Amino acid sequence: MKEFYYDAKDRMNLVRRMHEKMSTGKVDDITWNDLEMDQVFLEVNHGECFLGEQYLYHMLHCSDDNIPEDLIEEFEEESKLKTSIKDRLKKIGKMTESYYLYELLKDSDMLLIDNGWLINLLQITLVILGIMAIVTHNPFLIASLVGNGLINLTIYLFVKRKYEIFINTMMSFKEIYDIAGRLIKNDSLKKYISDEERRAYKNLKNLSRMMVGVISRKRASFTGDVITMLVEYIYAVLLYDIAIYNLVMKGIYKKEKDVLLLLTMIGRIDCAMNIAEYRGRIDKWCTPEFSDSQLKMEGLVHPLIEKPVENDFSIDNKVIITGPNAAGKSTFIKALAICAILAQSINTVTATRFILPKMTVMTCMALRDDVISHESYYYREANYIKRILEEVSESKEKLFIVIDEILKGTNTSERIAASKAILNYLEDKDVYVIIATHDMELTSQKGYVNFHFDSQILENEIVFDYKIHEGVSSSKNAIALLEYLQYPKEIITNARSYLNENRRSI
Repeated sequence: MKEFYYDAKDRMNLVRRMHEKMSTGKVDDITWNDLEMDQVFLEVNHGECFLGEQYLYHMLHCSDDNIPEDLIEEFEEESKLKTSIKDRLKKIGKMTESYYLYELLKDSDMLLIDNGWLINLLQITLVILGIMAIVTHNPFLIASLVGNGLINLTIYLFVKRKYEIFINTMMSFKEIYDIAGRLIKNDSLKKYISDEERRAYKNLKNLSRMMVGVISRKRASFTGDVITMLVEYIYAVLLYDIAIYNLVMKGIYKKEKDVLLLLTMIGRIDCAMNIAEYRGRIDKWCTPEFSDSQLKMEGLVHPLIEKPVENDFSIDNKVIITGPNAAGKSTFIKALAICAILAQSINTVTATRFILPKMTVMTCMALRDDVISHESYYYREANYIKRILEEVSESKEKLFIVIDEILKGTNTSERIAASKAILNYLEDKDVYVIIATHDMELTSQKGYVNFHFDSQILENEIVFDYKIHEGVSSSKNAIALLEYLQYPKEIITNARSYLNENRRSI
């Protein structure tokens, strides 16, 4: 597997926060995990700011968003435009708090400070007591002023501790707003920015102005000088920043659509540059061709494998793939499913040619027992396949179903019977199906075309070509693989003896 230029694994929970608040897209969590799409995301993702990362993560779920191909092409060559945009997006950066911005946007009404009216009341009483104390020099009024100030400071410290991550997140919006303005004014990007996005920028002007003072003091506080700290405490006693936070949050709530348009615009531009750079880093890629019914590929490779073997393949309807262990069945069907997702999300496929219809990819592959929920392997597998069968009858779009080692979690006789019943059920449905299996009994299934992967044993060495071939596999290498791994000779001899006994008993 290729090395990533930075380790983003620890940030994945932050990256996915935006997606979790949006529509789920066509790729469900089971398929995402089966295909190791987090790793695919990390391989593609070299974006400059958190918005590009979050936008890409969401796009890879085959959301309704798409990026114009000519925008991607704008960034495929090194240019002043690319350098300029990169420098601007780096200013937005990838601060931890920033990843909560979309969450703050969607929950802005819930993140208002409780009893906001009390903050305004305390501000008013502080001003009134201050004026009266200065005019009258009344000790009681001075004591009341001091008491009011201490209450305000206590509330400030409490609110800051409780809402600090959202206050910092809100302040990152000012930087985003300013960058959005520069992008909108860029002549080269004009045709990729909608009139609606331009209006959104204008509509948020006052909201941006509100944050100027808060942000400038925040930046000044990093210097740590005495005057800056004194000014910060004065504003804390005045509850100014807390009041501004509430005002901005109310404004965001009222102008959620406008804020979202700007976030999406920047995310789209960063993502386009990200895709262009990904294309430049990989040896083989093409843009997909979309067809009403054809699913065909040439030079297909898995995007995460260092030295992959290319495969040509076409499928009209339904396929069963057989072959010995480690011959490449699972890698191939994963590559096919991943590329079907990449084609429909980032318009980039690791192949020399890839033709497909618009379709939803659903898989059942990387299973294991779940000790916490007390679910056995077979129970989970049955549930995962059930979700696919339910989608067959409900989906408005063509399905691409990929199942690796169907129902392998149960005994042989029931597995064969249940697998045949499932294949029969899917046989007359208008879906693409690829089943990888060791069960040769399934290869005579009506309506399914057979393909296989193969291996050869040469001078005590197992050789794989990792190429897909037409027809049913005739080779088996389970025992040969044990011998290759230098299992005790007694085990190998007995295994072959038991195998011959089983053949004679059939």
